[in-house]
Amino acid sequence: MNPFIRILCLMVLAALLPSLSLPAVAALACVLLALYGWLAGDHFERLLRGLSRLRWLFLAIFVLYLGFTPGDPVYEQLPGLSREGMHEGARRSLVLLDLLTAVYLLLVSTPIPALVQGLNRGLRPLRAVGVDPTAFSLRLALALDQVGGMQERVNALRSKKASLLDAAAELVRGLEAHPESTPAVATSRMLEPGPAPRYWEWLLPVALWGLLWWSPI
Repeated sequence: MNPFIRILCLMVLAALLPSLSLPAVAALACVLLALYGWLAGDHFERLLRGLSRLRWLFLAIFVLYLGFTPGDPVYEQLPGLSREGMHEGARRSLVLLDLLTAVYLLLVSTPIPALVQGLNRGLRPLRAVGVDPTAFSLRLALALDQVGGMQERVNALRSKKASLLDAAAELVRGLEAHPESTPAVATSRMLEPGPAPRYWEWLLPVALWGLLWWSPI
């Protein structure tokens, strides 16, 4: 699938997710997790780490809606905790889970050069208002390339060091001593818009929009 179409599908999903019902976002979570396991099963630990980093946000969303949404109490002894709040807290938490899973799925299934090319193609209409998509894509390409290289170095250092702090300090010392070792990115190829989406591919975000907008659940 063309990388721009993948990005467009993610945007459609992000736009319609908040309006879906609890059964719909729960079903979508199952579909996305199954798709992630099928397409990127080797990187499932990466998704789990990302979800773990947001565990307190998930808990805060659930508790906030549970305790501050008026409605029928879950227990008569606890009038501040409503069934409507439990329902909405679970729905909002699943919306965040779906969106995060979709973002990780896009990142692990799309190489960085293709991702930047897709973004560059999507931003081309902004030239009419004076925005330079090439400059933005260049900065993004350099940032993504640096992040990937830094992560590999940190992982390599952590295999030798017991502490993440020690690994980070060693990385900084290495960069200061050998700045020329910082990875470079092939910007000329990454900044090309890439091939245009095939005609039938434009139907995918439209179909996704229709499926989510008129969801039967």
